[in-house]
Amino acid sequence: MIQYLILFGGIVFLFAFISHLVLERGRSRRLMGLLSIVICVLVCIASLYPLNKTVKLGLDLKGGTAFLIELEGNPSAKALEQAVEVIRKRVDRFGLSEPMIQPTGANRISVQIPGLTEKDKESARQQLSQVAKLEFRVVHHQNDTLIQQALLDRNQVPAGYEILNLKYQREDGTEEKQPILVKRIAEMTGKHVSRARTGFSQLGEPNVGIDFTSQGSKIFGEVTQANLKHRLAIVLDGEVKSAPVIQEVMFSSASISGGKMTIKQAEDLASVLENPLETPVRIVEERGVDPSLGLDSITSGKKALVFATLGVAAFMILYYRLAGFYAIIALAVNLLILFGLLAQFHFTLTLPGIAGVILTIGMAVDANVLVYERIRDEMNRGKPLRAAVDGGFDRAFSAILDSNITTIIPAVILIFMGSGPLQGFSVTLTLGIVANLFTAIVVTRNLFDWSLLIPSFRRLTMMEFVKNPKVDFLKLRWPAVLLSVLILVIGGNSFYQKGDQAFGVDFIGGDSLTLSFAKAVEVSQMRETLEKNGMNVHLIQYAKTENKLSVQVHENQGDQVIASLKATYPEAGFQKVGLDRVGSQIGKELQSRASFSLLLGLLGILVYASFRFEWTYAVAATVSQVHDVMIAVCLAVALGSELSLTLVGAFLTIAGYSINEKIVVFDRVREILALRTKQSLGDILNSSLNMTLARTVITGGTTLIAIGFLIFFGGIVIHGFAVTMLVGVLAGMFSSHFLAPAVVWWLSRYTENKNELES
Repeated sequence: MIQYLILFGGIVFLFAFISHLVLERGRSRRLMGLLSIVICVLVCIASLYPLNKTVKLGLDLKGGTAFLIELEGNPSAKALEQAVEVIRKRVDRFGLSEPMIQPTGANRISVQIPGLTEKDKESARQQLSQVAKLEFRVVHHQNDTLIQQALLDRNQVPAGYEILNLKYQREDGTEEKQPILVKRIAEMTGKHVSRARTGFSQLGEPNVGIDFTSQGSKIFGEVTQANLKHRLAIVLDGEVKSAPVIQEVMFSSASISGGKMTIKQAEDLASVLENPLETPVRIVEERGVDPSLGLDSITSGKKALVFATLGVAAFMILYYRLAGFYAIIALAVNLLILFGLLAQFHFTLTLPGIAGVILTIGMAVDANVLVYERIRDEMNRGKPLRAAVDGGFDRAFSAILDSNITTIIPAVILIFMGSGPLQGFSVTLTLGIVANLFTAIVVTRNLFDWSLLIPSFRRLTMMEFVKNPKVDFLKLRWPAVLLSVLILVIGGNSFYQKGDQAFGVDFIGGDSLTLSFAKAVEVSQMRETLEKNGMNVHLIQYAKTENKLSVQVHENQGDQVIASLKATYPEAGFQKVGLDRVGSQIGKELQSRASFSLLLGLLGILVYASFRFEWTYAVAATVSQVHDVMIAVCLAVALGSELSLTLVGAFLTIAGYSINEKIVVFDRVREILALRTKQSLGDILNSSLNMTLARTVITGGTTLIAIGFLIFFGGIVIHGFAVTMLVGVLAGMFSSHFLAPAVVWWLSRYTENKNELES
């Protein structure tokens, strides 16, 4: 029922919203705007009910593990479909809620298992990757006589037979292999198994009972009748599980026993036998978070979100007063729409997604700041409040539209090109930008339209960052360029010195562990211990604000790390709470995809900027974007962060934020040029930069407030992302006023000189 109400509400909202856009200013427009806001809020509230079921949390928030499984060779679509169904049945045996299993590409399967604890991971890995090719093969009737001779001389192995190992455990717990001669061709395979179950032998030892299909019963009866009093080997994935003597003719069932199986091993074996994979698979990527760390992440994420919202709200109300209060109402509606859309379209909220929400909060006020600064300009020209409000919204619209579109371009590219944490972040940021546009165009404007009907509402007071600034920014272009070059050289040298250590496991492959601890141990001591035990240590780093430790080593060495640290430093209380495992092949693929995403994002922004502005502005904006991203990359590495998928998301967001800043300046330049002023381009650029200075500082400041709370309260997972965003935002503010205008000026002079020479 509620879905039908949401659908009906959505139709009414679209009608009211479109009517608001097309109607002339007046009572009908105000009413349609108010109706669209009310319906939108009600639909979002309905979409979020009940909150604990509608907003889905990602594995990094509620705990669990994500595996990426690759099928060998070039599997057919049918083989991929069969593997998905088999893996789904195996995962269902864990009894955990809402596992997600879906094909990715032509030969990979993504498996997400919420609630999977660290102690269950090894069992899960075996369940997911074991092929379970079951075969029944006859053991050579003269095995005991021929096996020793065959071991000494492989040429003496009888035709049609091969040597396989039967593994079993001794009384002391050690493992022993017993070689036996079995037929190369199986008498019967696992496709005739209808059911596998755990049970116990007459001696009370765990075993696995197998029931056959009707055709399998007939074949098995013939095999056992033909080989009475001889051994029959039960072979699983090329390894002999048991080889009992056939005492009687059997038809409908058999059992696998011996080898000192535990109950857990018997249950796992029954699971894979009942759901065998036709195509061999391997786990090429694993990302996991223990539920305890997930709860910590939720707590830290909520704290960062609340403080960021309160910090931005306090600043806006203090600086813009009543208009700031309207901006906060718009921000509240913005967040409601954002979470409503997440719920309505069943998107999953991840920790990077929370970072996207917090970044949205910082950027959400940008549209309001643009409008308010324009209203201030109109009031300073002596216009009455109604005319100032109309002029402010009209003049700010093009900058709002352009800046939001250029921010959404890289976010959309990340949705399609990114994976895992990148997608969670980019989906949230994209929806946040959509909500930003609605609240800027409709909500804030509607609040002003209704307020202007009040007779006493004739003045709008605001604080002013600086009155009539007259900074000669172009005069400072060379010192600015030298400062940028110096930062890039220092950061680039740090990048060069670190080499491969600048890259995380996302790009080079390996195991990345997150450990909790009770007592800290010197990093140098841990590194020495691990390297002495044969592990290739890439990174050991403590979190700044939590009792968490990050350790990166070569692939498949993660479990050795925790075992070694626990044994050497028992007083430290090390516990594994998270593990990311990325194969080297996947790392190279992710590196290529990330680089392509970054280039595609920059290209997309360049194309849009070229369409909206002259080529000189587009080139200047692109050069500044590259500058800002390079500054962020170099300083992120210099400050101790490592390049990862999450940081690629930060770099693309910085690119979007950077062009946002430039477009606001260039929009003002375009507006002044349209007046056919006799000012030189240098004077116009300086005038535009001074006019937009307050907006740059205020918007950058509110974004930095949000990022600051993300740094202090966001937790270890997104700390590097937040620090990188901090650097990127500062670089964007700097380049918008010192580098991009200088490039425009240089290019324009070059073009003018070239035209003079040609004429």
